[in-house]
Amino acid sequence: MTTLQAHVFRNSFGPFVKLLNEHNVRYEMRETRAGVPMASAGIVEIVQAVGAASMWGGLAAVLVAYIKSRSGRKVIITTKDNTVVHAEGLTASELERVLDKASSFSVIDTEKTETEGAAGKPGGA
Repeated sequence: MTTLQAHVFRNSFGPFVKLLNEHNVRYEMRETRAGVPMASAGIVEIVQAVGAASMWGGLAAVLVAYIKSRSGRKVIITTKDNTVVHAEGLTASELERVLDKASSFSVIDTEKTETEGAAGKPGGA
């Protein structure tokens, strides 16, 4: 069994995990330590059974659905040779090929929610 780390930022966590569940993509939540500065809100490890190539198709479908469901959503994939790939505009089959070579990826929502003010903080403070 191997895992692929997804660094989930800010408001991306709930929508991303919901899509994983809807597409039956197996994942584990990684423990994050309180008081330790982290760039991402959390880490979700996508679990792949050894030899299960079909997992990439499910994950690719999740990432395409995530990006298309709202403007401002981004997925950035880092491959094992440290190439950075922005997933916006890629087809599911193209994403499958990139994910097969991935070491990790980041899930980002750049849009502010209704509860955030101009300063980007809850309540607008």
